[in-house]
Amino acid sequence: MKKTWSILLTLAMGISLAGCSSAGSGAKETPAPAAQETAMSAQPEARKDNQGAEYVLNLGDVLAEDHPHSQSYYWFADRVKELTDGKVQVNVFVNSALGNQADLIEGLGLGTVQIAKSMTTGLSVYCPEIQVFDLPYMFTSTDQFFQVIDGEIGEYFANDVLGKQDMVGIAYFYAGSRNIYSSKPIRSLADVKGMKLRVPESPIFMSLCESFGCSGTPMSVGELYTALQTGVVDGAENAPIFYFSQKHYEAAPYITMTEHIMTPDVVVMSKSYLESMPQEYQDKIRQAGKEMMQYERDLWFSQEEDAVEKLKEEGVEVIEVDKTEFKNAAEKVWENYTDIVGQDMIDKIQALAK
Repeated sequence: MKKTWSILLTLAMGISLAGCSSAGSGAKETPAPAAQETAMSAQPEARKDNQGAEYVLNLGDVLAEDHPHSQSYYWFADRVKELTDGKVQVNVFVNSALGNQADLIEGLGLGTVQIAKSMTTGLSVYCPEIQVFDLPYMFTSTDQFFQVIDGEIGEYFANDVLGKQDMVGIAYFYAGSRNIYSSKPIRSLADVKGMKLRVPESPIFMSLCESFGCSGTPMSVGELYTALQTGVVDGAENAPIFYFSQKHYEAAPYITMTEHIMTPDVVVMSKSYLESMPQEYQDKIRQAGKEMMQYERDLWFSQEEDAVEKLKEEGVEVIEVDKTEFKNAAEKVWENYTDIVGQDMIDKIQALAK
């Protein structure tokens, strides 16, 4: 599968680059049979009875089967089927079965994937201004966070900003607050200095590591467990649910609650593909996406506390830390990105914290 995927990406690279980084270009066309066959063989349990379906959509993500996001996709697939009387079928592929996040967003343009999820930092390649969500300590509470993504700002990015790149956000997912987990305990900013931390492939995350005095190492999720085991990296950063579901605690048994970034993940669809469907189906997919947002949110909060308790049962040390020095260090990142994300947008988001 990996060989076939690589060939597909190589053949399509020229088309993708010629499209001015438009991730959804050409996605309204029916995927080639070979691409569909590759997708369906990638994860046998994702195969479903497509008989009677007018549209069959592939949805891909990198996370484990038991992650709240993955569970939400299956709920979404069932809901779409219900709302369209089986005329639209969504086949779900998780656990990196169709590639990493970059592969999946690229796949929207190739037609091998119709729906994919990405961190906002992954979408910044196409829409740099969306990095406003990734600024460290931008959000001070979940109330502020949900006001932003559920309101006019969220709609603006999901439709107007992503729309310029032939994408549309059909749902925002809550992904918790990101914390540092590592092979040695971190009790202060000084303990982070000189460490190698795995981060998403993103300049803003690299800048954050630099502000903390450590080295950021971009790496896909699929490579991280082995990298932790072998000491290629000293740690990583993510939410406790991710840390637990990926079993990274087995190689990095310390998690420090820095809560440095709270950023949404975005479930994205090719805009041109969506608009090629009958309006009735477009509306039902959007409806199911909105409902999935609430389902995912409820699922996340029901599992988050449980994940922390299970981590403790596994022998993980959960370290509470004074975040003040981390926040002060991260101010350098804001200075570097204000011109990119816009001071006006920063002010709008910050106003909702009051």
